Amino acid sequence: MYFAITKKLEREGKDADKLFKDICFLVVKTICAVQPHLAHVYRACQPKEENSDMCFEILGFDVLLDSNLKPYLLEVNHTPSFHTDTPLDFQIKKNLIFDTLILANVTNKAKKK
Repeated sequence: MYFAITKKLEREGKDADKLFKDICFLVVKTICAVQPHLAHVYRACQPKEENSDMCFEILGFDVLLDSNLKPYLLEVNHTPSFHTDTPLDFQIKKNLIFDTLILANVTNKAKKK
């Protein structure tokens, strides 16, 4: 998906790398702004034992682009929908969940526990 968008933007003479860097910067600034709240929620969910189960949250960022590809944050969803309407939507969300479980280091042993 990322590469299809990148190729389309490059064919149109747009700077796709700058766009994605700008979006990443917007996401990082947003997370920094809400970090105290995220830390509070994490502490409320995390058991006292450091090496036991860990928690995580998937956040959905809605970003609007203007005609100059300047990104604007519309909203952040702390419970994004995983409902799928199209095969592309299914593929994107399936990969997101799969990659999240890899990052969270979810193993069969941890799942059984």
